[in-house]
Amino acid sequence: MIAPLVEPGAELTEAQRERFARHISLAEIGEVGQRRLLNARVLMVGAGGLGSTALTYLAAAGVGAIGIVDADRVDLSNLQRQIIHSTAAIGELKVDSAARRLIELTPDLEVTTYPLRLTAENVDEVLGGWDLVIDGTDNLPTRYLVSDAAVRLGMPEVFGSVLQWGAQISVFWTGERAVAAGFPGPNGLSLRDVFPEEPPAGAVPKTADVGIMGSVPGMAGTLMASEAIKLITGAGDLLVGRILYVDTLGVKTAEIPFAPR
Repeated sequence: MIAPLVEPGAELTEAQRERFARHISLAEIGEVGQRRLLNARVLMVGAGGLGSTALTYLAAAGVGAIGIVDADRVDLSNLQRQIIHSTAAIGELKVDSAARRLIELTPDLEVTTYPLRLTAENVDEVLGGWDLVIDGTDNLPTRYLVSDAAVRLGMPEVFGSVLQWGAQISVFWTGERAVAAGFPGPNGLSLRDVFPEEPPAGAVPKTADVGIMGSVPGMAGTLMASEAIKLITGAGDLLVGRILYVDTLGVKTAEIPFAPR
């Protein structure tokens, strides 16, 4: 069990009790857990395949504030898997298309958009002020940039990666708050405990070259949203010190354990 990341917000209104009734009925969530979700601030890096479902389910779950980082525009080739966007949104900034859909779903949601590419110069500023970050990017340099910034800022990170028919999901968090919350000592866990160095360019195939089954990032993004919700509320067990690998083609799963370096 991990200590809840976010303090409860204001008492629920009658409309909120009705909207989130199925959450409130869960013993692990209840009214207090729903108040934590409504008080939470979650940053999503990437509004593509992973971001599509993670963002949608976080908004539907009642997360109060969501940030979206993505510099790309919607392309026809995205729509096979990036279901937050529509055909009408082709050519539009992904952050604007995604924000519009989330507000349609949950009008009270506070959405902040960052139509930019993260760099060493801006990453700490963008990540600062959010409770947790979800990495839904599709390139290795940005993955390491986000992870290293999360380490510096002492914030939790939900990690996901997909390729062809497979997905990997885990949760990282380092620093005193992480250890106090229940992450392994002496300093928690980060991406570099699994993959210490960024692979050289070209070492890992790209989805544009080898393909991706459209439903795979949907499945992975849903699991990432679940991990974020559990972080916020303190419900259940998290993917701490283990990577969940899912092979949808062979219908197989595996847990890969790892420890601090």
